[in-house]
Amino acid sequence: RYEAAQAAPTLLANDGGRLSPYDPIVQRYADRYGFDWRLIAAQMYQESQFDPRAVSRSGARGLMQLMPSTAQSLGFADLARPDAAIHAGVKYLYELRNDFDAEVPAGERTWFALAAYNLGPQRVERARRLAERLKLDPNRWAGNVETAMLKLARPEHGGLDRRYGQAIIYVRAIQSLYGSYR
Repeated sequence: RYEAAQAAPTLLANDGGRLSPYDPIVQRYADRYGFDWRLIAAQMYQESQFDPRAVSRSGARGLMQLMPSTAQSLGFADLARPDAAIHAGVKYLYELRNDFDAEVPAGERTWFALAAYNLGPQRVERARRLAERLKLDPNRWAGNVETAMLKLARPEHGGLDRRYGQAIIYVRAIQSLYGSYR
């Protein structure tokens, strides 16, 4: 995923049981935007493995792997700074979560927002529409919209975009790590 191969840091920092070197920053912005800070730490690990210098092949940068244009639209310019990168990523996730209609239960919106963070909101909405056509609940993630995304990713079922499968893996990995952090 990254330009240069790097050794992955451990999942848990060795100093005092902290989850990351950035826990105080994560806690501040998670609290400001109404997230469990451990969820944000799990997402940050999934995105950059806590490497503030991480750059993806597509140009996403920093701890939360935002595209510079997305960060600028949120009012952030320097994604190399951990404070700015974390604040921008949490703010973006917050905005994505709030974009889902009130019919999506509050707890489900987080999973939808994580998928949108990875895949884009338009693709998540496409999967919700397919879920509805498949007689699945378009307002529930697990076993519903997630299932529709899987169909959209499989060529044998007419799927054209393998990124849907990657988004499922992304959300599941964050859910798993978040469960461990809790």
